Amino acid sequence: MSAHSLGIYLQSFLNDFSSLLFNSSSINEMIQVPSDPSAEVQIGLIWNWRLFNGRRFVGHRGAMPGIINIMMANEKRTLGVIILSNGDITKDDDLARNIYETTIDLMVQLFNCFE
Repeated sequence: MSAHSLGIYLQSFLNDFSSLLFNSSSINEMIQVPSDPSAEVQIGLIWNWRLFNGRRFVGHRGAMPGIINIMMANEKRTLGVIILSNGDITKDDDLARNIYETTIDLMVQLFNCFE
């Protein structure tokens, strides 16, 4: 997917896929997870809930050697952030952890800036 198409997808997610779904309750099914809001990660259908710095976000992230991507929305789904990077977090070393932590810090700072 291109950055542009990911942006369109995230905008649709923030708007309950209103132009695609006939039943608005479908979005709730997509983001429903077992109820434990204190868990660091809660995995649902495609989307997952994550705690970063004590704040809950819903979205999706992925990584391959040389690539990291994050698409997250705030808990109320009023703001979303997409980060695409060529950082490699697939290795279990200090550099990979630093890249991941820097990416998450950037994401949280973007939410802090625009909320």
